[in-house]
Amino acid sequence: MHRLLAFLLIAALAGPALAQDQPKPLKTVRIHEPAPGSPNLYAIDEDGTVRIDWPAVETLAASKADRTVLPLAQLMLAIRDGTWRPAR
Repeated sequence: MHRLLAFLLIAALAGPALAQDQPKPLKTVRIHEPAPGSPNLYAIDEDGTVRIDWPAVETLAASKADRTVLPLAQLMLAIRDGTWRPAR
């Protein structure tokens, strides 16, 4: 009986700690066009296909010419290259 009570107490206390390790659910938002004023780094076709202008993304990331969309270019390259990791 004491073991069961101890187990239940540990489970009750550990529950919230274990839940914190779980990633938060993300909401997916469908984008239909690039942000206004941003270079055309990508285009979204009618069927939902995303076409990315990789030479433009690579040039922007290397030159750092437009700092407003530089983080987007860097993120796109990180995802493509498999080096992106979710922020914690």
